Amino acid sequence: MTLAQTVQLQGVPETLMITLYARAVEGQRACPVLHDPKAVEIFNHLDYDCSKFAQGWASQLACVIRARQMDQIVQNFMNTHPYAVIVNLGAGLCTRYSRLQTAHVHWYDVDFPDVIELRRRVFGTCNSHCQNGEHHNYLVAKSILDFTWMDEIDRAPKQPMMVIYEGVAMYLTEAENQALLQQIQARFGSIEVLFDVISQGTARSTAKHDTVSKTSAEFKWGINRSLDLEGWGPGFILKREEFYLQHFLDDLQRLPTVWRLISRVFPALPMRLFRNSGRIVGLQVGL
Repeated sequence: MTLAQTVQLQGVPETLMITLYARAVEGQRACPVLHDPKAVEIFNHLDYDCSKFAQGWASQLACVIRARQMDQIVQNFMNTHPYAVIVNLGAGLCTRYSRLQTAHVHWYDVDFPDVIELRRRVFGTCNSHCQNGEHHNYLVAKSILDFTWMDEIDRAPKQPMMVIYEGVAMYLTEAENQALLQQIQARFGSIEVLFDVISQGTARSTAKHDTVSKTSAEFKWGINRSLDLEGWGPGFILKREEFYLQHFLDDLQRLPTVWRLISRVFPALPMRLFRNSGRIVGLQVGL
């Protein structure tokens, strides 16, 4: 019997357990929004009390919808560019590499050294780790704000490339996000960066958040108009914006009773209140 891996993380790194928990719980539903058997496997190998997240139905559903929508965007990119480089910043225990068809892609997962160490231990324990060609999955143990992580990326000139950071931008300040995007542009030229943002109101409400408030992490940045990102650098172009929370209404049975009633009587109200709270944006950096 394999002993459970103990998780001892604080601050922003601990939030990786929120997203892992969300995917693992979803995987045990009869009709899951997101199929992620690897997340279930990893979750079952960890010693961590996730009961504090159990009442966070909104975060749980939002996390799996966001992951599904980002999966589709990344998979479409790889279908068009099968020999691309994908860089996943703030990877945590993300299992996207295992969920997608990544046969010829060179995939880099970047995170703090203690997170990457946990990732090595946990993925090494899980029996399915070597499936799906994971010899093309590289780990970089550095903060994403230590821009020397870029030195670890092996990319041919003009090789197609996408940088992803999911559930990360809101924990960085505006200046840190801007510096990160500008450094990516300066180093890699014209590529697409895919990430998610929250509104300014949501960013001011960490204490009221149904799961993040259960950790010592804190939201630091939000933005109400994604087009404002175009002002962060020459050649920055907003290519896509997806209001993924609208998918909350795809299955009203997933919502608490009060929200099911509101959605039936005032169908436009939930989206008016929450539509802008979380968005996926695709930003072209460089011309």
